[in-house]
Amino acid sequence: MNRGESHNPPEKDRRKEPRTDPQRTAHHDLIFAFARASEQHDADVGDHLHHIRAIVELIALQMGFVENDAEDLGYDAMLHDVGKLHVPADVLNKRDELTEEERQLIQSHTTHGEVMLQQRPGTSRAARIARSHHESWDGTGYPDGLEGEAIPLEARITAAADMLDALLADRSYKDAWSYDRAIQAVLAERGRQLDPGVADALRACHEAGSLRRVYDM
Repeated sequence: MNRGESHNPPEKDRRKEPRTDPQRTAHHDLIFAFARASEQHDADVGDHLHHIRAIVELIALQMGFVENDAEDLGYDAMLHDVGKLHVPADVLNKRDELTEEERQLIQSHTTHGEVMLQQRPGTSRAARIARSHHESWDGTGYPDGLEGEAIPLEARITAAADMLDALLADRSYKDAWSYDRAIQAVLAERGRQLDPGVADALRACHEAGSLRRVYDM
């Protein structure tokens, strides 16, 4: 397969039957419970999870997901960093340069998140996101060094949203970038860190103005 391009998933994979309303409500409640726990543990979370949900939903709709599944994917993406509950708060919030041991601790949030979510019904997609959202299209990411379409699509979408919002946010170790600087930096990763198809969908959301509106709410 040519790493320079991606393909939309088969329609049967994208256009899933939506959960029934009680199932969706319970699933969303579970996600918000995890989100609140994450916010208490990591000083940098703030609005990040809600921005991730909104951006992932926009990208998914642009890529042809039906509305309910795009919304559910946005909620699942809110759990991408849930494994950070296993990382000491003083490491997550450290302002100085990380040691190699601390860097490995932080990277372990991907596998911890997968394990946490695999133990709960209805969170298999969220578990895939948790494990693989730091993989890169060119194979240079972690924890598995996956490449191209070997990376789950939901994780590829979340990776783009996470990269953009991380640049736009004030973090304990960095100042926020301007929107224009951040979006150009993210789009420049097309075919490197980011799936080209996902990057193109993100660009379309940017050009339509819907992406910027996430930060105007």
